[in-house]
Amino acid sequence: LEAHVSVGQAPAAERPPAAAPGPRAMGKSIRSKIKKRLRTAKRQRVDAMICVPREREHNESLRKVMEGRQVSLVKPKNAFKYPKERDAVFPQHEIMKPIDFRSSHLPMAGYAFRGNRKKYDGEQKEYMQTLSKQHPKVEVLAGGGAVLAATGQKVSKLEAELLATQVRNPQGAAAAAAPAAAAAAVAAAVEEEAEASG
Repeated sequence: LEAHVSVGQAPAAERPPAAAPGPRAMGKSIRSKIKKRLRTAKRQRVDAMICVPREREHNESLRKVMEGRQVSLVKPKNAFKYPKERDAVFPQHEIMKPIDFRSSHLPMAGYAFRGNRKKYDGEQKEYMQTLSKQHPKVEVLAGGGAVLAATGQKVSKLEAELLATQVRNPQGAAAAAAPAAAAAAVAAAVEEEAEASG
C-alpha cells in the first residue's frame, strides 16, 4: 500500500477530513424586488443618455418636415476611393465612452436595498426626482467626424454631409440651411415686444 502513495502525500488515515460545503446563497429571481429597482436605475440612465437625445433628434426631423425644410443629406464620398472629388473625406473611427452601469456610479442604486421604501413625500420626493436625473453626457473618447481631402480640415459628420449636399444638391442645402418660418416669426414678435416695452 505504501508503494502507491506519492511522495509528499500523507496516507489517507492521517489526512484531515474534508470540510463540509457551507450553505449556498440562492440566485435572485427575475421577480426580485431589489433586482427590479436596480434595473430601473439602469433604465433611467439609458433613457437619459440615449433615448431622450434620440427622440429629440426625431422631433427636430419631424418639425423640419412640417415646415417644408426636410432635406435628405448626401453621404460624402470616401477619399481613399475618390481622392479628387470636392466632397471627398477621410472617415474617422469613433470611440464612444461606454455607459457606466456600476452600482457605485448609479445615483439611484444606493437606495435599492432590502427593506427600503419606494414612496417619498415633500422634499424627499423632490430630492429623489432630482437625483434620478443626474447622469453624465455621452462623450467621444477618440476619433469621430471626418477629415476633408481637399484641405485636411477635421469636421463633424454633419458638416461633412452638409458639404457633400452643397456640392451635389445646392438647392436642397440652401433649404436645409434656411431658418424656420415659425422660429423667425417668434423672434420677430419678441423683438417687437421688446421695442414696445422699451
